[in-house]
Amino acid sequence: MALYELAKETIFKGQLTLWESHTITVIVTATFATITAQFIRARTNTLNKELQEAHTQAADVIDNMLDGVIMIDKEGVIVKFNPAAEKIFQRPFNKAIGKHFKVLLDISYANEFQDKIQSISEDNETLAFHNSKREVIGVRSNGEKFPMDLITSSMIIGGELMFLGMVRDTSDSKKAEEEIERLRQVEKKIHESLKNEVTIAGAIQMNMIPKGGNLYPEHTRIRAHGFTRPAKEMGGDFFDAFSIDSDHIALAIGDVSGKGVPAALFMMKIMTLLRSNITKSTGLIESIRVVNNALCQNNDSNMFVTMFIGILNVTTGEMQYINAGHDAPLTANTNQEFTPLSGPRNMILGIHEVNSFNVGTTTLNTGDTLLLYTDGVTEAESIEGQLYSINRVSRLLSNSQMTSEEIVNKLLTDIDLHCQSTPQSDDITLLAIQYH
Repeated sequence: MALYELAKETIFKGQLTLWESHTITVIVTATFATITAQFIRARTNTLNKELQEAHTQAADVIDNMLDGVIMIDKEGVIVKFNPAAEKIFQRPFNKAIGKHFKVLLDISYANEFQDKIQSISEDNETLAFHNSKREVIGVRSNGEKFPMDLITSSMIIGGELMFLGMVRDTSDSKKAEEEIERLRQVEKKIHESLKNEVTIAGAIQMNMIPKGGNLYPEHTRIRAHGFTRPAKEMGGDFFDAFSIDSDHIALAIGDVSGKGVPAALFMMKIMTLLRSNITKSTGLIESIRVVNNALCQNNDSNMFVTMFIGILNVTTGEMQYINAGHDAPLTANTNQEFTPLSGPRNMILGIHEVNSFNVGTTTLNTGDTLLLYTDGVTEAESIEGQLYSINRVSRLLSNSQMTSEEIVNKLLTDIDLHCQSTPQSDDITLLAIQYH
């Protein structure tokens, strides 16, 4: 006001009468008041418009939320009920507004929340609900109960204590969880059943392989001992030892491609074919040709087998053999060095049908030992990744007088010592035969 008086004196240079000065002051004051009032009204209108727009936007957001939004007053009466809540509770808006919130909850939860609201209202604990999340049981308009997640908050709106609830129907997710758990249990039962069936199949497979140290009980001049240890429940390695007649025995060892159930099934097929086709009368070549051609039939998985098979005349010691891509057996005289059996090699079985095989011959003398093995022996790995090797087999067994059973057991013990805690990666099979 002092500035106004100073400006007035400067402009009119003190020439105004008291009445003129008073009149000017009244006019200026009225004009300023009018302008100020107009500015305040304009600003108020703008703020009211912005507030109305904000309210409309907030209402739109609430109405378009996927979660149900429910607002109640301190008496528990519903004052806001968005479309998502209508869908969840299957209750129209006009049949929810003005109702007590307890119609939306199972009685046990309704009473609990009622007690909490009353406590907050009486003690004015406005932050007692602050994004508090619970899993509760809701009630639809038809009385159906369902699981739902409820987030509750308390707030002051227009000076009044209000409570906001956000609801999500978890019926579908609960059903999905229950279905997943049911499927998990079914999968567990199937797995246990399959595991049991594989165990049974493994036992059946092992029962096909000869057992014990007396593999040729009717032939006193032969001492033989065999052993196989699959890397899995079922394996592809096998050995076989059976009599053909009073003078001839068959001995075989094989390694099927792959591991597990497919290899085991292929192995059992091979053993069946061998036993039904290996006879002295038809000859070794013809027998193996029939076996090979049978393995090639319907072999869509392209499985194959490396195999060594021999027919030994127990009277003369003469042995004919066919080596179909297998590691050469080791032979040794009494207290002598073990060396690989030299002889012709043939194609692995199960890949191509062929009409001829090259047959090897050798003669065993009294005290001679023949050791058949699969590559699971020579390729057994130590912790450092070092292979067991055929040289270690030869060094371990040479220049020592052992029975066929002792040879197999000593070799297995040394392999385990070499591998220690390294898991077995391949099937291990041994067959030791001594001729007397």
